[in-house]
Amino acid sequence: MRYRIPAALLFAGLLLLPTALVAAWGAWTNPWFLDDAASFFFLAVLPPLVVGGALGAAVGRGRGGGALLLVEALLIGAAWMRPKPGPVHPKLLVFGIDGATWNVADRLSLPALQGIQQRGSWTVLRSEEPMFSPLLWTTMATGEHPDQHGIRGFRTRSDQVRAARFWEVAADAGMAVGVYKWLVTWPPRSFASGGFVVPAWLAPTPETWPEEYRFIKELELARRLHRRKLANPRPAWRLALDGIPHGLRWSTLAQALVMQLSDAVHPLPPLARAWRLQLLRVWMDRDVFIAALHEREPAVATFTTYATDALGHTHWALMERCVPAMGGHLDADCPSYARAVPDAYRQADAVLGEILAHVGEDTTVIVVSDHGFRAAEQADAGRAFAPLTERLRARIAAEVGPVDVARLGHKVVVTLQAEDRDAERAALETWLGGLVQGSTGAPFYRWEDLPDGAVGLTLAVEEVDEDRLASDTVGGEPIARYVKLTERYTGEHDGAGIFAAAGPGVPARGEIPEAELVDVAPTLLALLGLPSGRDMPGRALFGERVPRVGSHDVLAHANQPGAAGEVGEDDVNTEALRAIGYIE
Repeated sequence: MRYRIPAALLFAGLLLLPTALVAAWGAWTNPWFLDDAASFFFLAVLPPLVVGGALGAAVGRGRGGGALLLVEALLIGAAWMRPKPGPVHPKLLVFGIDGATWNVADRLSLPALQGIQQRGSWTVLRSEEPMFSPLLWTTMATGEHPDQHGIRGFRTRSDQVRAARFWEVAADAGMAVGVYKWLVTWPPRSFASGGFVVPAWLAPTPETWPEEYRFIKELELARRLHRRKLANPRPAWRLALDGIPHGLRWSTLAQALVMQLSDAVHPLPPLARAWRLQLLRVWMDRDVFIAALHEREPAVATFTTYATDALGHTHWALMERCVPAMGGHLDADCPSYARAVPDAYRQADAVLGEILAHVGEDTTVIVVSDHGFRAAEQADAGRAFAPLTERLRARIAAEVGPVDVARLGHKVVVTLQAEDRDAERAALETWLGGLVQGSTGAPFYRWEDLPDGAVGLTLAVEEVDEDRLASDTVGGEPIARYVKLTERYTGEHDGAGIFAAAGPGVPARGEIPEAELVDVAPTLLALLGLPSGRDMPGRALFGERVPRVGSHDVLAHANQPGAAGEVGEDDVNTEALRAIGYIE
Protein backbone atom coordinates (compact mmCIF):
# COMPACT_ATOMS: atom_id res chain seq x y z
CA MET A 1 0.00 0.00 0.00
CA ARG A 2 2.82 2.42 0.74
CA TYR A 3 3.85 2.47 -2.96
CA ARG A 4 0.45 3.29 -4.45
CA ILE A 5 0.61 7.04 -4.12
CA PRO A 6 4.06 7.35 -5.76
CA ALA A 7 2.98 4.93 -8.50
CA ALA A 8 -0.15 6.96 -9.12
CA LEU A 9 1.99 10.09 -9.48
CA LEU A 10 4.29 8.33 -11.93
CA PHE A 11 1.48 7.07 -14.15
CA ALA A 12 -0.31 10.43 -14.00
CA GLY A 13 2.91 12.17 -14.97
CA LEU A 14 3.51 9.83 -17.89
CA LEU A 15 0.01 10.32 -19.28
CA LEU A 16 0.16 14.08 -18.76
CA LEU A 17 3.51 14.42 -20.54
CA PRO A 18 2.08 14.78 -24.10
CA THR A 19 -0.32 17.48 -22.87
CA ALA A 20 2.49 19.43 -21.23
CA LEU A 21 4.73 19.17 -24.28
CA VAL A 22 1.94 20.27 -26.66
CA ALA A 23 1.07 23.17 -24.34
CA ALA A 24 4.69 24.32 -24.24
CA TRP A 25 5.21 23.91 -27.97
CA GLY A 26 1.85 25.50 -28.82
CA ALA A 27 2.44 28.55 -26.64
CA TRP A 28 6.03 28.95 -27.85
CA THR A 29 4.92 29.02 -31.50
CA ASN A 30 1.55 30.73 -30.89
CA PRO A 31 1.22 33.24 -28.01
CA TRP A 32 -2.59 32.95 -28.06
CA PHE A 33 -2.76 29.15 -27.99
CA LEU A 34 -3.68 28.69 -24.30
CA ASP A 35 -6.64 31.04 -24.12
CA ASP A 36 -9.16 29.13 -21.98
CA ALA A 37 -7.90 27.88 -18.62
CA ALA A 38 -11.08 26.10 -17.57
CA SER A 39 -11.59 23.96 -20.66
CA PHE A 40 -7.86 23.20 -20.90
CA PHE A 41 -7.83 21.90 -17.34
CA PHE A 42 -11.01 19.82 -17.64
CA LEU A 43 -10.37 18.46 -21.14
CA ALA A 44 -6.57 18.18 -21.35
CA VAL A 45 -5.12 18.11 -17.82
CA LEU A 46 -7.65 16.42 -15.55
CA PRO A 47 -8.34 13.27 -17.66
CA PRO A 48 -4.68 12.06 -17.80
CA LEU A 49 -4.27 12.83 -14.10
CA VAL A 50 -7.36 10.81 -13.16
CA VAL A 51 -6.67 7.89 -15.52
CA GLY A 52 -2.97 7.81 -14.67
CA GLY A 53 -3.67 7.98 -10.96
CA ALA A 54 -6.18 5.16 -11.22
CA LEU A 55 -3.77 2.97 -13.20
CA GLY A 56 -0.94 3.65 -10.77
CA ALA A 57 -3.11 2.84 -7.78
CA ALA A 58 -4.20 -0.41 -9.44
CA VAL A 59 -0.61 -1.47 -10.19
CA GLY A 60 0.47 -0.57 -6.68
CA ARG A 61 4.22 -0.65 -7.15
CA GLY A 62 7.03 1.60 -8.24
CA ARG A 63 8.18 4.98 -6.99
CA GLY A 64 8.60 8.46 -8.46
CA GLY A 65 6.47 10.77 -10.50
CA GLY A 66 6.57 13.80 -8.27
CA ALA A 67 9.50 15.40 -10.09
CA LEU A 68 7.93 14.67 -13.48
CA LEU A 69 4.65 16.28 -12.45
CA LEU A 70 6.54 19.30 -11.16
CA VAL A 71 8.36 19.70 -14.48
CA GLU A 72 5.08 19.37 -16.35
CA ALA A 73 3.42 21.94 -14.11
CA LEU A 74 6.29 24.32 -14.81
CA LEU A 75 5.98 23.70 -18.57
CA ILE A 76 2.24 24.40 -18.56
CA GLY A 77 2.65 27.38 -16.24
CA ALA A 78 5.38 28.89 -18.41
CA ALA A 79 3.22 28.30 -21.49
CA TRP A 80 0.34 30.06 -19.80
CA MET A 81 2.52 33.04 -18.89
CA ARG A 82 3.83 33.44 -22.45
CA PRO A 83 3.87 37.19 -23.17
CA LYS A 84 1.50 38.44 -25.87
CA PRO A 85 2.83 40.67 -28.66
CA GLY A 86 1.99 44.35 -28.64
CA PRO A 87 -0.41 45.94 -31.13
CA VAL A 88 0.24 46.10 -34.86
CA HIS A 89 -0.41 49.20 -36.90
CA PRO A 90 -2.15 48.63 -40.23
CA LYS A 91 -3.17 51.87 -41.85
CA LEU A 92 -6.56 50.46 -42.87
CA LEU A 93 -8.69 47.55 -41.60
CA VAL A 94 -11.84 46.55 -43.50
CA PHE A 95 -14.16 44.26 -41.54
CA GLY A 96 -16.93 42.64 -43.60
CA ILE A 97 -20.13 41.12 -42.18
CA ASP A 98 -21.93 39.46 -45.07
CA GLY A 99 -25.66 40.19 -45.09
CA ALA A 100 -25.62 42.39 -41.98
CA THR A 101 -28.48 44.87 -41.51
CA TRP A 102 -29.01 47.70 -39.05
CA ASN A 103 -32.49 46.28 -38.44
CA VAL A 104 -30.86 43.49 -36.43
CA ALA A 105 -27.69 45.24 -35.28
CA ASP A 106 -29.64 48.11 -33.69
CA ARG A 107 -31.62 45.61 -31.56
CA LEU A 108 -28.53 43.94 -30.07
CA SER A 109 -25.76 44.95 -27.71
CA LEU A 110 -22.75 45.10 -30.06
CA PRO A 111 -20.15 47.16 -28.19
CA ALA A 112 -17.43 47.10 -30.84
CA LEU A 113 -19.69 48.16 -33.71
CA GLN A 114 -21.55 50.69 -31.58
CA GLY A 115 -18.23 52.13 -30.42
CA ILE A 116 -17.26 52.73 -34.06
CA GLN A 117 -20.61 54.42 -34.66
CA GLN A 118 -20.08 56.70 -31.68
CA ARG A 119 -16.51 57.61 -32.60
CA GLY A 120 -16.99 58.02 -36.32
CA SER A 121 -19.63 57.93 -39.06
CA TRP A 122 -22.18 55.34 -40.14
CA THR A 123 -24.97 54.89 -42.65
CA VAL A 124 -27.03 52.48 -44.70
CA LEU A 125 -25.01 51.01 -47.56
CA ARG A 126 -27.43 50.57 -50.43
CA SER A 127 -26.97 47.32 -52.35
CA GLU A 128 -27.76 46.46 -55.98
CA GLU A 129 -29.72 43.86 -57.91
CA PRO A 130 -29.08 41.02 -58.39
CA MET A 131 -27.90 40.58 -54.80
CA PHE A 132 -25.27 37.91 -55.35
CA SER A 133 -22.44 38.22 -52.85
CA PRO A 134 -19.52 37.62 -55.28
CA LEU A 135 -20.84 40.39 -57.52
CA LEU A 136 -21.47 42.78 -54.61
CA TRP A 137 -18.16 42.30 -52.80
CA THR A 138 -16.36 42.84 -56.11
CA THR A 139 -18.33 46.03 -56.72
CA MET A 140 -17.25 47.31 -53.31
CA ALA A 141 -13.61 46.32 -53.87
CA THR A 142 -13.33 47.87 -57.34
CA GLY A 143 -15.67 50.85 -57.11
CA GLU A 144 -17.06 49.78 -60.47
CA HIS A 145 -20.31 48.17 -61.57
CA PRO A 146 -20.48 44.54 -62.78
CA ASP A 147 -20.53 45.54 -66.44
CA GLN A 148 -17.10 47.09 -65.76
CA HIS A 149 -15.53 44.59 -63.33
CA GLY A 150 -16.98 41.52 -65.08
CA ILE A 151 -18.23 39.45 -62.10
CA ARG A 152 -21.95 38.67 -62.40
CA GLY A 153 -22.67 35.31 -60.76
CA PHE A 154 -21.37 32.64 -58.40
CA ARG A 155 -19.20 30.68 -60.83
CA THR A 156 -16.27 33.07 -60.86
CA ARG A 157 -12.48 33.22 -60.57
CA SER A 158 -10.16 36.00 -59.46
CA ASP A 159 -8.58 36.18 -62.90
CA GLN A 160 -11.97 37.13 -64.38
CA VAL A 161 -12.05 40.43 -62.48
CA ARG A 162 -11.40 43.13 -65.07
CA ALA A 163 -11.04 46.06 -62.65
CA ALA A 164 -8.41 46.69 -59.98
CA ARG A 165 -9.45 46.16 -56.37
CA PHE A 166 -8.43 48.61 -53.68
CA TRP A 167 -5.81 46.28 -52.19
CA GLU A 168 -4.18 45.85 -55.61
CA VAL A 169 -3.87 49.63 -55.87
CA ALA A 170 -2.38 49.70 -52.37
CA ALA A 171 0.07 46.91 -53.22
CA ASP A 172 1.13 48.77 -56.36
CA ALA A 173 1.92 51.73 -54.10
CA GLY A 174 4.24 49.48 -52.05
CA MET A 175 1.90 48.58 -49.18
CA ALA A 176 1.73 45.04 -47.82
CA VAL A 177 -1.83 43.70 -48.02
CA GLY A 178 -3.59 40.98 -46.03
CA VAL A 179 -6.82 39.80 -47.65
CA TYR A 180 -8.73 37.26 -45.56
CA LYS A 181 -11.75 35.60 -47.19
CA TRP A 182 -12.93 38.38 -49.47
CA LEU A 183 -15.00 36.77 -52.21
CA VAL A 184 -13.55 36.21 -55.69
CA THR A 185 -9.93 35.93 -54.56
CA TRP A 186 -9.44 32.34 -55.77
CA PRO A 187 -7.00 31.44 -57.22
CA PRO A 188 -4.97 33.69 -54.88
CA ARG A 189 -2.31 35.98 -56.26
CA SER A 190 0.92 37.07 -54.62
CA PHE A 191 2.20 40.59 -54.04
CA ALA A 192 5.82 41.77 -54.11
CA SER A 193 4.98 44.20 -51.31
CA GLY A 194 4.19 41.28 -48.95
CA GLY A 195 1.12 40.13 -47.04
CA PHE A 196 -1.26 37.20 -47.42
CA VAL A 197 -4.38 36.10 -49.34
CA VAL A 198 -6.82 33.48 -48.01
CA PRO A 199 -9.77 33.00 -50.41
CA ALA A 200 -13.39 32.86 -49.24
CA TRP A 201 -15.99 30.09 -49.10
CA LEU A 202 -16.56 29.72 -52.84
CA ALA A 203 -12.98 28.55 -53.41
CA PRO A 204 -13.10 24.92 -54.60
CA THR A 205 -9.51 24.05 -53.65
CA PRO A 206 -7.33 25.07 -50.70
CA GLU A 207 -4.67 27.29 -52.28
CA THR A 208 -3.57 30.33 -50.27
CA TRP A 209 -0.73 32.80 -50.48
CA PRO A 210 1.60 32.00 -48.89
CA GLU A 211 1.03 28.25 -48.77
CA GLU A 212 1.49 28.07 -44.98
CA TYR A 213 -2.15 29.17 -44.53
CA ARG A 214 -3.43 26.33 -46.70
CA PHE A 215 -4.45 24.33 -43.61
CA ILE A 216 -7.38 26.64 -42.83
CA LYS A 217 -8.88 26.10 -46.29
CA GLU A 218 -8.27 22.36 -46.04
CA LEU A 219 -10.21 22.32 -42.77
CA GLU A 220 -13.04 24.24 -44.40
CA LEU A 221 -13.09 22.01 -47.48
CA ALA A 222 -12.32 18.70 -45.76
CA ARG A 223 -15.44 16.79 -46.83
CA ARG A 224 -15.32 18.14 -50.38
CA LEU A 225 -11.64 17.21 -50.78
CA HIS A 226 -12.36 13.70 -49.49
CA ARG A 227 -15.18 13.25 -52.00
CA ARG A 228 -12.94 14.42 -54.83
CA LYS A 229 -10.29 11.93 -53.67
CA LEU A 230 -7.40 14.33 -54.04
CA ALA A 231 -3.98 12.84 -53.50
CA ASN A 232 -2.74 12.61 -49.90
CA PRO A 233 -5.54 14.43 -48.03
CA ARG A 234 -4.36 15.32 -44.53
CA PRO A 235 -6.40 14.18 -41.52
CA ALA A 236 -8.02 16.78 -39.27
CA TRP A 237 -5.56 16.21 -36.41
CA ARG A 238 -2.62 16.91 -38.72
CA LEU A 239 -4.29 20.08 -40.02
CA ALA A 240 -4.88 21.19 -36.43
CA LEU A 241 -1.21 20.65 -35.56
CA ASP A 242 -0.18 22.57 -38.68
CA GLY A 243 -2.53 25.37 -37.67
CA ILE A 244 -1.36 25.84 -34.08
CA PRO A 245 1.85 27.71 -35.02
CA HIS A 246 -0.29 29.97 -37.25
CA GLY A 247 -2.84 30.99 -34.67
CA LEU A 248 -5.30 28.16 -33.92
CA ARG A 249 -6.23 28.37 -30.24
CA TRP A 250 -7.03 25.75 -27.67
CA SER A 251 -10.59 27.05 -27.18
CA THR A 252 -11.31 26.68 -30.89
CA LEU A 253 -9.85 23.19 -31.11
CA ALA A 254 -11.76 22.19 -27.98
CA GLN A 255 -15.03 23.43 -29.50
CA ALA A 256 -14.35 21.39 -32.64
CA LEU A 257 -13.55 18.27 -30.59
CA VAL A 258 -16.61 18.58 -28.37
CA MET A 259 -18.86 19.19 -31.37
CA GLN A 260 -17.48 16.17 -33.20
CA LEU A 261 -17.82 13.87 -30.20
CA SER A 262 -21.33 15.01 -29.30
CA ASP A 263 -22.45 14.71 -32.91
CA ALA A 264 -21.09 11.16 -33.04
CA VAL A 265 -22.99 10.17 -29.89
CA HIS A 266 -26.20 12.02 -30.66
CA PRO A 267 -26.35 13.46 -34.22
CA LEU A 268 -27.42 17.08 -34.27
CA PRO A 269 -30.46 18.27 -36.22
CA PRO A 270 -29.38 19.96 -39.47
CA LEU A 271 -30.28 23.46 -38.27
CA ALA A 272 -28.40 22.96 -35.00
CA ARG A 273 -25.36 21.60 -36.79
CA ALA A 274 -25.33 24.50 -39.27
CA TRP A 275 -25.48 26.98 -36.37
CA ARG A 276 -22.54 25.44 -34.52
CA LEU A 277 -20.46 24.82 -37.63
CA GLN A 278 -20.85 28.34 -38.99
CA LEU A 279 -19.78 29.89 -35.68
CA LEU A 280 -16.87 27.45 -35.32
CA ARG A 281 -15.53 28.46 -38.73
CA VAL A 282 -15.56 32.12 -37.74
CA TRP A 283 -13.59 31.39 -34.55
CA MET A 284 -11.02 29.52 -36.65
CA ASP A 285 -10.78 32.46 -39.02
CA ARG A 286 -10.36 34.87 -36.11
CA ASP A 287 -7.46 32.82 -34.76
CA VAL A 288 -5.61 32.66 -38.06
CA PHE A 289 -6.26 36.27 -39.08
CA ILE A 290 -5.01 37.80 -35.83
CA ALA A 291 -1.85 35.69 -35.95
CA ALA A 292 -1.31 36.65 -39.60
CA LEU A 293 -1.73 40.32 -38.70
CA HIS A 294 1.16 40.05 -36.26
CA GLU A 295 3.28 37.84 -38.46
CA ARG A 296 2.87 39.72 -41.75
CA GLU A 297 2.05 43.25 -40.49
CA PRO A 298 0.08 44.37 -43.57
CA ALA A 299 -0.65 48.06 -44.09
CA VAL A 300 -4.06 47.15 -45.53
CA ALA A 301 -6.00 44.23 -44.05
CA THR A 302 -9.46 42.77 -44.65
CA PHE A 303 -11.43 40.17 -42.70
CA THR A 304 -14.90 38.93 -43.72
CA THR A 305 -17.36 36.76 -41.85
CA TYR A 306 -20.26 35.01 -43.60
CA ALA A 307 -22.19 33.33 -40.76
CA THR A 308 -24.74 36.18 -40.62
CA ASP A 309 -25.75 35.53 -44.23
CA ALA A 310 -25.63 31.73 -44.16
CA LEU A 311 -27.71 31.50 -40.97
CA GLY A 312 -30.04 34.28 -42.06
CA HIS A 313 -31.25 32.17 -44.97
CA THR A 314 -32.17 29.21 -42.82
CA HIS A 315 -32.82 30.54 -39.29
CA TRP A 316 -34.56 33.89 -39.84
CA ALA A 317 -38.10 32.71 -39.12
CA LEU A 318 -36.93 30.98 -35.94
CA MET A 319 -35.34 34.23 -34.78
CA GLU A 320 -38.48 36.28 -35.38
CA ARG A 321 -40.68 33.72 -33.62
CA CYS A 322 -38.44 32.89 -30.68
CA VAL A 323 -36.21 35.90 -29.97
CA PRO A 324 -38.12 39.00 -31.13
CA ALA A 325 -36.55 41.09 -28.34
CA MET A 326 -33.09 39.67 -29.16
CA GLY A 327 -32.53 38.67 -25.53
CA GLY A 328 -31.21 35.36 -24.28
CA HIS A 329 -34.62 34.02 -23.20
CA LEU A 330 -36.31 31.51 -25.48
CA ASP A 331 -39.87 30.27 -25.34
CA ALA A 332 -40.24 26.77 -23.95
CA ASP A 333 -41.04 25.29 -27.36
CA CYS A 334 -38.06 26.96 -29.09
CA PRO A 335 -34.78 25.12 -29.76
CA SER A 336 -31.46 26.67 -28.74
CA TYR A 337 -30.49 27.21 -32.37
CA ALA A 338 -33.31 29.74 -32.71
CA ARG A 339 -30.65 32.19 -31.46
CA ALA A 340 -28.44 31.46 -34.46
CA VAL A 341 -28.82 34.80 -36.25
CA PRO A 342 -28.32 37.07 -33.20
CA ASP A 343 -25.49 34.75 -32.11
CA ALA A 344 -23.79 35.34 -35.46
CA TYR A 345 -24.06 39.10 -35.00
CA ARG A 346 -22.71 38.93 -31.45
CA GLN A 347 -19.86 36.72 -32.58
CA ALA A 348 -18.96 39.07 -35.45
CA ASP A 349 -18.92 41.96 -32.98
CA ALA A 350 -16.76 39.99 -30.51
CA VAL A 351 -14.27 39.20 -33.29
CA LEU A 352 -14.28 42.84 -34.39
CA GLY A 353 -13.62 43.93 -30.81
CA GLU A 354 -10.76 41.47 -30.43
CA ILE A 355 -9.16 42.58 -33.69
CA LEU A 356 -9.46 46.21 -32.60
CA ALA A 357 -7.60 45.31 -29.41
CA HIS A 358 -4.70 44.08 -31.57
CA VAL A 359 -4.35 47.22 -33.71
CA GLY A 360 -3.27 50.70 -32.73
CA GLU A 361 -5.40 53.81 -32.52
CA ASP A 362 -3.71 54.96 -35.72
CA THR A 363 -5.66 52.31 -37.70
CA THR A 364 -8.72 53.42 -39.63
CA VAL A 365 -11.50 50.82 -39.34
CA ILE A 366 -14.31 50.30 -41.85
CA VAL A 367 -17.22 47.89 -41.28
CA VAL A 368 -19.33 46.96 -44.31
CA SER A 369 -21.91 44.47 -45.52
CA ASP A 370 -22.75 43.69 -49.12
CA HIS A 371 -26.52 43.71 -48.54
CA GLY A 372 -29.02 43.49 -45.72
CA PHE A 373 -31.50 40.79 -44.74
CA ARG A 374 -35.20 40.48 -44.03
CA ALA A 375 -37.89 37.90 -43.60
CA ALA A 376 -39.38 36.38 -46.71
CA GLU A 377 -42.12 38.54 -48.20
CA GLN A 378 -45.60 38.07 -46.79
CA ALA A 379 -46.62 36.87 -50.23
CA ASP A 380 -43.90 34.22 -49.97
CA ALA A 381 -45.36 32.71 -46.82
CA GLY A 382 -47.77 30.49 -48.76
CA ARG A 383 -45.19 29.47 -51.36
CA ALA A 384 -43.99 26.17 -49.97
CA PHE A 385 -41.66 25.52 -52.89
CA ALA A 386 -38.21 26.37 -54.17
CA PRO A 387 -37.12 26.53 -57.81
CA LEU A 388 -34.35 24.17 -58.88
CA THR A 389 -31.41 25.37 -60.94
CA GLU A 390 -29.17 22.65 -62.28
CA ARG A 391 -31.35 21.10 -64.99
CA LEU A 392 -32.41 24.57 -66.09
CA ARG A 393 -28.80 25.71 -66.32
CA ALA A 394 -27.79 22.64 -68.31
CA ARG A 395 -30.59 23.14 -70.84
CA ILE A 396 -29.92 26.85 -71.28
CA ALA A 397 -26.20 26.22 -71.68
CA ALA A 398 -26.86 23.56 -74.32
CA GLU A 399 -29.52 25.45 -76.28
CA VAL A 400 -28.66 29.14 -75.76
CA GLY A 401 -25.15 29.56 -74.41
CA PRO A 402 -23.08 29.69 -71.20
CA VAL A 403 -24.93 31.14 -68.20
CA ASP A 404 -24.78 31.13 -64.43
CA VAL A 405 -28.03 30.19 -62.68
CA ALA A 406 -28.78 30.65 -58.97
CA ARG A 407 -31.88 31.11 -56.88
CA LEU A 408 -32.76 33.94 -54.54
CA GLY A 409 -35.86 33.01 -52.58
CA HIS A 410 -38.53 32.04 -55.10
CA LYS A 411 -36.76 33.72 -58.02
CA VAL A 412 -34.17 32.18 -60.35
CA VAL A 413 -31.53 34.59 -61.63
CA VAL A 414 -29.91 33.76 -64.97
CA THR A 415 -26.67 35.67 -65.51
CA LEU A 416 -25.62 35.90 -69.14
CA GLN A 417 -21.99 35.13 -69.95
CA ALA A 418 -21.66 35.57 -73.72
CA GLU A 419 -19.80 38.52 -75.20
CA ASP A 420 -22.90 39.64 -77.12
CA ARG A 421 -25.34 39.75 -74.23
CA ASP A 422 -28.11 41.42 -76.21
CA ALA A 423 -28.15 38.56 -78.69
CA GLU A 424 -27.94 36.00 -75.89
CA ARG A 425 -30.80 37.67 -74.03
CA ALA A 426 -32.99 37.58 -77.14
CA ALA A 427 -32.16 33.90 -77.67
CA LEU A 428 -32.91 33.17 -74.02
CA GLU A 429 -36.31 34.88 -74.16
CA THR A 430 -37.19 32.98 -77.32
CA TRP A 431 -36.21 29.70 -75.68
CA LEU A 432 -38.13 30.51 -72.48
CA GLY A 433 -41.20 31.24 -74.57
CA GLY A 434 -41.02 27.68 -75.88
CA LEU A 435 -40.40 26.09 -72.48
CA VAL A 436 -44.03 25.32 -71.74
CA GLN A 437 -45.90 23.64 -68.94
CA GLY A 438 -47.54 20.41 -70.10
CA SER A 439 -50.87 20.94 -68.33
CA THR A 440 -51.47 24.46 -69.69
CA GLY A 441 -49.39 24.79 -72.86
CA ALA A 442 -48.22 28.20 -71.57
CA PRO A 443 -44.64 29.24 -70.71
CA PHE A 444 -43.49 27.79 -67.38
CA TYR A 445 -41.63 31.00 -66.33
CA ARG A 446 -42.32 34.70 -66.27
CA TRP A 447 -39.17 36.74 -66.86
CA GLU A 448 -37.92 40.25 -66.18
CA ASP A 449 -34.76 42.16 -66.97
CA LEU A 450 -32.35 42.72 -64.09
CA PRO A 451 -29.31 45.00 -64.04
CA ASP A 452 -25.89 43.93 -65.27
CA GLY A 453 -26.83 41.31 -67.80
CA ALA A 454 -29.21 39.19 -65.76
CA VAL A 455 -32.73 37.85 -66.21
CA GLY A 456 -35.05 37.07 -63.30
CA LEU A 457 -37.40 34.07 -63.62
CA THR A 458 -40.44 33.31 -61.49
CA LEU A 459 -42.97 30.52 -61.95
CA ALA A 460 -45.92 31.60 -64.06
CA VAL A 461 -48.17 29.39 -61.91
CA GLU A 462 -47.04 29.35 -58.27
CA GLU A 463 -49.48 26.78 -56.90
CA VAL A 464 -47.20 23.79 -56.36
CA ASP A 465 -48.29 20.63 -54.58
CA GLU A 466 -47.48 16.93 -54.62
CA ASP A 467 -50.06 16.12 -57.29
CA ARG A 468 -48.62 18.69 -59.66
CA LEU A 469 -45.07 17.47 -59.02
CA ALA A 470 -46.14 13.92 -59.79
CA SER A 471 -48.11 14.59 -62.97
CA ASP A 472 -47.06 17.82 -64.72
CA THR A 473 -44.20 18.44 -67.14
CA VAL A 474 -41.92 21.29 -68.25
CA GLY A 475 -40.63 21.20 -71.79
CA GLY A 476 -41.39 17.49 -71.98
CA GLU A 477 -39.61 16.67 -68.69
CA PRO A 478 -41.03 16.06 -65.20
CA ILE A 479 -41.74 19.30 -63.39
CA ALA A 480 -39.93 17.86 -60.36
CA ARG A 481 -36.67 18.61 -62.17
CA TYR A 482 -37.47 22.34 -62.00
CA VAL A 483 -39.19 22.87 -58.65
CA LYS A 484 -39.47 21.12 -55.26
CA LEU A 485 -41.57 21.49 -52.13
CA THR A 486 -39.74 23.09 -49.21
CA GLU A 487 -40.18 25.09 -46.04
CA ARG A 488 -36.49 25.72 -45.50
CA TYR A 489 -35.82 29.19 -46.95
CA THR A 490 -37.08 31.81 -44.47
CA GLY A 491 -34.81 34.82 -44.93
CA GLU A 492 -34.05 36.87 -48.04
CA HIS A 493 -31.51 39.45 -49.12
CA ASP A 494 -32.49 43.08 -48.65
CA GLY A 495 -31.03 46.23 -50.18
CA ALA A 496 -30.11 47.99 -46.92
CA GLY A 497 -26.63 46.95 -45.80
CA ILE A 498 -24.36 48.60 -43.25
CA PHE A 499 -21.37 50.96 -43.33
CA ALA A 500 -19.50 52.30 -40.30
CA ALA A 501 -16.08 53.95 -40.07
CA ALA A 502 -13.82 55.41 -37.39
CA GLY A 503 -10.19 56.41 -37.01
CA PRO A 504 -7.77 58.77 -38.75
CA GLY A 505 -9.40 60.52 -41.68
CA VAL A 506 -12.98 59.77 -40.58
CA PRO A 507 -14.99 62.66 -39.11
CA ALA A 508 -17.21 62.01 -36.09
CA ARG A 509 -20.46 62.86 -37.85
CA GLY A 510 -22.65 60.06 -36.55
CA GLU A 511 -25.29 59.09 -39.10
CA ILE A 512 -24.56 60.33 -42.62
CA PRO A 513 -26.60 60.11 -45.85
CA GLU A 514 -26.95 56.71 -47.50
CA ALA A 515 -24.04 55.42 -49.54
CA GLU A 516 -23.77 53.03 -52.48
CA LEU A 517 -21.53 50.02 -52.99
CA VAL A 518 -19.46 51.88 -55.60
CA ASP A 519 -18.61 54.49 -52.95
CA VAL A 520 -16.65 52.00 -50.85
CA ALA A 521 -13.46 51.67 -52.95
CA PRO A 522 -13.02 55.44 -53.55
CA THR A 523 -13.51 55.98 -49.80
CA LEU A 524 -10.90 53.36 -48.89
CA LEU A 525 -8.39 54.68 -51.41
CA ALA A 526 -8.87 58.24 -50.15
CA LEU A 527 -8.26 57.10 -46.57
CA LEU A 528 -5.02 55.48 -47.77
CA GLY A 529 -3.99 58.71 -49.49
CA LEU A 530 -4.25 57.04 -52.91
CA PRO A 531 -6.08 58.29 -56.00
CA SER A 532 -9.28 56.75 -57.29
CA GLY A 533 -9.79 56.20 -60.99
CA ARG A 534 -11.93 58.51 -63.05
CA ASP A 535 -13.70 55.37 -64.28
CA MET A 536 -15.04 54.75 -60.76
CA PRO A 537 -18.58 56.17 -60.64
CA GLY A 538 -18.71 56.40 -56.84
CA ARG A 539 -17.55 59.10 -54.43
CA ALA A 540 -15.20 59.17 -51.46
CA LEU A 541 -17.55 59.61 -48.51
CA PHE A 542 -15.10 61.72 -46.52
CA GLY A 543 -13.56 63.63 -49.39
CA GLU A 544 -10.81 63.02 -51.93
CA ARG A 545 -7.21 63.42 -50.75
CA VAL A 546 -5.44 63.48 -54.11
CA PRO A 547 -6.59 64.05 -57.72
CA ARG A 548 -8.02 61.07 -59.56
CA VAL A 549 -6.13 59.24 -62.27
CA GLY A 550 -7.49 57.77 -65.48
CA SER A 551 -7.83 54.14 -64.34
CA HIS A 552 -6.18 51.49 -62.18
CA ASP A 553 -7.60 48.58 -64.14
CA VAL A 554 -4.26 47.70 -65.73
CA LEU A 555 -3.38 46.30 -62.28
CA ALA A 556 -6.23 43.77 -62.35
CA HIS A 557 -4.35 41.06 -64.19
CA ALA A 558 -0.81 41.76 -63.03
CA ASN A 559 0.72 38.60 -61.61
CA GLN A 560 -2.55 36.69 -61.96
CA PRO A 561 -2.27 32.92 -61.49
CA GLY A 562 -3.97 31.93 -64.73
CA ALA A 563 -5.79 33.06 -67.83
CA ALA A 564 -9.46 33.86 -67.52
CA GLY A 565 -11.86 31.51 -69.21
CA GLU A 566 -15.20 29.80 -68.79
CA VAL A 567 -15.64 28.57 -65.23
CA GLY A 568 -16.42 24.89 -64.80
CA GLU A 569 -17.75 22.80 -61.93
CA ASP A 570 -14.26 22.34 -60.50
CA ASP A 571 -13.84 26.13 -60.29
CA VAL A 572 -16.48 26.72 -57.62
CA ASN A 573 -17.37 25.20 -54.26
CA THR A 574 -20.78 23.85 -55.26
CA GLU A 575 -21.27 22.14 -51.89
CA ALA A 576 -21.14 25.54 -50.18
CA LEU A 577 -23.68 26.94 -52.65
CA ARG A 578 -26.01 24.02 -51.94
CA ALA A 579 -25.61 24.40 -48.18
CA ILE A 580 -27.14 27.88 -48.18
CA GLY A 581 -29.70 27.22 -50.89
CA TYR A 582 -28.40 29.01 -54.01
CA ILE A 583 -28.41 25.80 -56.02
CA GLU A 584 -29.72 22.31 -55.33
